[in-house]
Amino acid sequence: MQRLKILGLLASTVLAFATSVHAQSALKNETEALSKVTRDNFYDVVVPLAKAEGKVVMYNFAGSFGELWNEGLIKPFEKKYGIKVEYSDVKGDQADQQLIAIQKAGQNAPVDAYFDGGGSYPVLSAAGAVANINLGAILPNLATVPSQFKDIVFGVNVHGSYPIVHRNQTAIGYDSALISEKDVPKDFDELLAWAEKNPKKFAMTLPTKGGSGGGFLQSVALNYTAGACRDRLLDYSKSQSEDDDWAMSEPCLQPVWDYFTKLLKVTELTNGNADTLNLINNKQAAIGTVWEDQVMTFVRTKQLPASFKLTLLKNGQVGSGDAFFIPSNAVHPAAAMLLINEAFSMDFQAYKMETKASRSPRSDFDATKVSAETRSYLLPASVYPSLSLPANWVMGNSLAKALDEKVLSRL
Repeated sequence: MQRLKILGLLASTVLAFATSVHAQSALKNETEALSKVTRDNFYDVVVPLAKAEGKVVMYNFAGSFGELWNEGLIKPFEKKYGIKVEYSDVKGDQADQQLIAIQKAGQNAPVDAYFDGGGSYPVLSAAGAVANINLGAILPNLATVPSQFKDIVFGVNVHGSYPIVHRNQTAIGYDSALISEKDVPKDFDELLAWAEKNPKKFAMTLPTKGGSGGGFLQSVALNYTAGACRDRLLDYSKSQSEDDDWAMSEPCLQPVWDYFTKLLKVTELTNGNADTLNLINNKQAAIGTVWEDQVMTFVRTKQLPASFKLTLLKNGQVGSGDAFFIPSNAVHPAAAMLLINEAFSMDFQAYKMETKASRSPRSDFDATKVSAETRSYLLPASVYPSLSLPANWVMGNSLAKALDEKVLSRL
């Protein structure tokens, strides 16, 4: 999934949100009964209203997740509640802009429940396109989801309106048939040394073309900075333009540019996450930047060898996630609430972990529901979650621009 496509939309915004769930409801088509829903009365209130609405329209921005949604969520939901789900795969950036335009025009939204990139919230909420309703406080299946996945998401207070339903992790992937475990780099310095010893055998996705490269760039920056400089990388309060200016001019980032000046001279740069994996599958590269969930999909579809393994480098690499939300002008808000609630159920969370290596945001996730086969494709417990770091995609976008100016343009 190319999460960085949406990051170009992020701009300087002031996010205004009411602290009360329904102090000034942004749900255009909300009924009086729905406005009084709580976690305790959720099923009594929402199920009858959802059945009366009769259907729910769902958007999915992640192309590889189509089968997951249809088989794991939609079919069981329709069977359980008798409510039709009209499903569409969309390109996130285009669908976001369409939703914003419709919101500005005061028209009804074409979608009720939207699975979108975690970094899309600032621009959507600034345009009033995200319904001001605290799903985190209302939906029963979000009761065990920690605050960082439903209240403060990527450093932004979303007030429960944009909960993370799918967690993913950037990583280093390698073909264990080509490189023995003892030779796999353990930290960023070792990776550079390995790449210099094995030119063009390390594949890195360009940060502007795929999130595995963008995540790697952020991880390198966090590894080679300290103190106030490192803290600034994780400051989510700054605008895109402020981050752009800082990343382009800040002297404390020079070790990061020095590292990439050396690394990229011996690296095979790719134009997408899938391109990186394909290089390794074709044995043109042995190590690359990857997403954990995408790797499992490629291994199971035999687009990667069974000998493919994952690891995280010392001092950590960034993880991310994607969210569900209800647009302000949703036509079927009750059915949307019910569908999103099912997406956070233990059964579906286990299903997506089993089939897509999609990590659960639930603190009570039952890992015994995941098969030994699936666990063999995942990051080992020795590095995950201990080496998982928070992503800051707004800063990541700024770092990518600076990398292009300070390193790539000079190679």
